[in-house]
This record gives sequence, structure tokens and C-alpha cells, in this order.
Amino acid sequence: MSDREEQQLSEKLEELAETLRKRRREFEETGRFSNLQHNFVRGIEKSNDALRAKVAQAARSKGVWALVKAEFWADYEAMVNEFVTLGDSADAEARKKA
Repeated sequence: MSDREEQQLSEKLEELAETLRKRRREFEETGRFSNLQHNFVRGIEKSNDALRAKVAQAARSKGVWALVKAEFWADYEAMVNEFVTLGDSADAEARKKA
């Protein structure tokens, strides 16, 4: 993996982690953080952590990068989709209560 690719992937994962932290704080501050949502966010955070480990491993093992890269993008897209679904669900609940 090139240093640039590793940097880009790491930055994307950090951006997602920061977005998750902000959304978690928002849920907690507004009292809209159900156990189900908490578990959902925690699952995305665990997936993000696992992807960070894979990127670090791939950076050390140049030969496996093609496999890790394909898996990374599939996992990353799934995480982002889960996060969007969580946000949409929470926003819909808030609109119902308003």
C-alpha cells in the first residue's frame, strides 16, 4: 500500500469516528439515545476499529493490500450505510415527537 493510500484510508476512518462521536453526544444530550441506538453506534465503532487495524496491518504487509483494499471498501460502505440509517431513524423519531 502506498503511504498516500494509507493516509487517505486512515483519514476516512478518523472522519467517521469523529462523526460517530458527535452523533453520540447529540443523542446523549437530547435524551434520544435508546439502548438499541447505543448498541448500533457501538457496533459501527467496533467495525471502524477493526478496519483501522486492517489498514495498519496492510501497511506493514505490502503483499496483502489488494485483498484488504477490496474488503476495506465493502466494510466501509456498509458502516456508512448503517450510520446513515441510524441517523435517519433517530431524526424520524424526533420529528414524530415534535
